[in-house]
Amino acid sequence: MQKLRVLQISFVAIASVILIEGSIGFVANSLAILSDALHALFDAVTMVILVLTTRMALKPPDEEHTYGHAKIESIGGMMGGISLVALAIVLFYEALLRLTSAAVRVFDPEGIGFIAIFYTLCIDIFRISITGRMMSNENQGSLTVKASFYDAFGDFVSTIIALIGFGLAVLAGITRADAFASIMLSLFLIYLSTRLLRSSFSDLSDSVPKKLADEIRQQVVRVEGVESCKDLRVRRLGGRNYIELTITALGKMSLREAHDLTLKIEKNINNAFGEGSVTIHVEPEKGT
Repeated sequence: MQKLRVLQISFVAIASVILIEGSIGFVANSLAILSDALHALFDAVTMVILVLTTRMALKPPDEEHTYGHAKIESIGGMMGGISLVALAIVLFYEALLRLTSAAVRVFDPEGIGFIAIFYTLCIDIFRISITGRMMSNENQGSLTVKASFYDAFGDFVSTIIALIGFGLAVLAGITRADAFASIMLSLFLIYLSTRLLRSSFSDLSDSVPKKLADEIRQQVVRVEGVESCKDLRVRRLGGRNYIELTITALGKMSLREAHDLTLKIEKNINNAFGEGSVTIHVEPEKGT
């Protein structure tokens, strides 16, 4: 529930940026500020998607979803990444149009453009702070929290770019700096969104790094009484590992001893790789 509350707070903060930057960017005729406001508008839509998918993902397992609903969160992360790609394309196109057209004057009566940008910077820092803390805690594997963090960090960088472009246009008279700033922003958004899409696709396709599987296998065979580990299957849902494996136990064991062995393996795996679900099938050593 904590991550859902963070996403809701982020949405309110983004909505305030849309209102302030959008209106002031229109008055100042600044593509950089309007681009940042458009970025915030897409952020708001993305955040609504993330809030809805997170709310659904938090539902407990049922008869039709025995692993729970965590994959809905991955769908939300993918939709967020797609929206960022769409945003980047729009910004890039608009910036190219301005670069190829006649010089457009950017003005800032009473410094309101700089006021809007500095307000947005404060909101960006606030969002980075709250989502960064969530990533460093137990929710670090959550794709919706990652999406929100990348989004907030992308907003911060885009606002800095908007500040540079707008500042050069107003203070130095370099009118095309505003459009160049928008192009840089669009390229940065493409980089962020492809990272998010890759993570989301990995979760949806049950793909995990080979290194993770190898480390889990090594963790298992280190336990005294285990001869080998095979048929290892690993998937990640909502930041949790779901692991299934088969071990060959050394020597003759009672049912109680085999049970204690699996508990020890499960505890070691959870301590090393985070709390998750571990299912272990025990086979006797050949010849016993």
